[in-house]
Amino acid sequence: MIKSMTGFGKGTERSPYGKITAEVKTLNHKHRSIACNPFNGFFLLEEKVKDVFTGKIYRGKVFVRISKEGTGVKKAAKGIEVNEPAAREYLKKIKRLQKKLGVKGELEIKDILSFPGVIESSSGKNEEALWPYIKKALEKAIRKLIDYRKAEGKCLAKDFTERLKKIKGHTENIKKFSKQAVSGYRKNLVKSIQELAQNTELDKGRLETEVALFARNCDIAEEITRLGGHLTAYKSAMNRVKTDVGKKLDFIAQEMQREANTIGSKSSDMKIAKSVIEIKSEIEKMREQIKNIE
Repeated sequence: MIKSMTGFGKGTERSPYGKITAEVKTLNHKHRSIACNPFNGFFLLEEKVKDVFTGKIYRGKVFVRISKEGTGVKKAAKGIEVNEPAAREYLKKIKRLQKKLGVKGELEIKDILSFPGVIESSSGKNEEALWPYIKKALEKAIRKLIDYRKAEGKCLAKDFTERLKKIKGHTENIKKFSKQAVSGYRKNLVKSIQELAQNTELDKGRLETEVALFARNCDIAEEITRLGGHLTAYKSAMNRVKTDVGKKLDFIAQEMQREANTIGSKSSDMKIAKSVIEIKSEIEKMREQIKNIE
């Protein structure tokens, strides 16, 4: 089953430290790229977060947002530490600088607390305790994301199936028109010769040689057979290939386009040319859609 690369999923999990919420959004991308935005103080968990996607998401630009809703002032305060030695050192050096430069002014506590390193967060110590809850919320979000991608994938598969039917119909027309092209060429050639040399008897041997040469030069049976094989391979890839389906489908679509181009270059029949244009148009639309497949 094919899956879209775009989607969204959200999961929540209750923990002793508050409610954990994980949100995952994905967009088109050639490879898998994960950008993580965890809540403050938990950036060290980023690699663990990325590991959760292994074996679940193969392609697409992934945006992860993890947030935690409050635990109350007292519990929150437990995650804050004041570095008193640093505060004393700042105050000592600032007073020394004031005296040296002769600058007046009074420092307030808010000024000292704003200096780097004075207020420290100890929330990193709770990372291991919080991780199981974060992981559960993230796994819920990923499951919803995959369901979303599958739903979009079904719509894409339906669209592909309709386009494959159209291509098959045009291919059948080309097969029919190619047979008519040879008989039509023979008829037109006989008519042209008779008009040019009304009293001259037709050289049937030479005529059949010319017709056979034309038939050989515009023979597209091999290309039609290969095109039919590619249609079958495309259907099979949609239903059976589990990873990198988009890349596989794009490769097959390229081969289909190659055969259509060859058919067009070999034939001078207007009906065949029209069918080739229709086939190439359908393939081009499919390749645009393929860009959105995982």
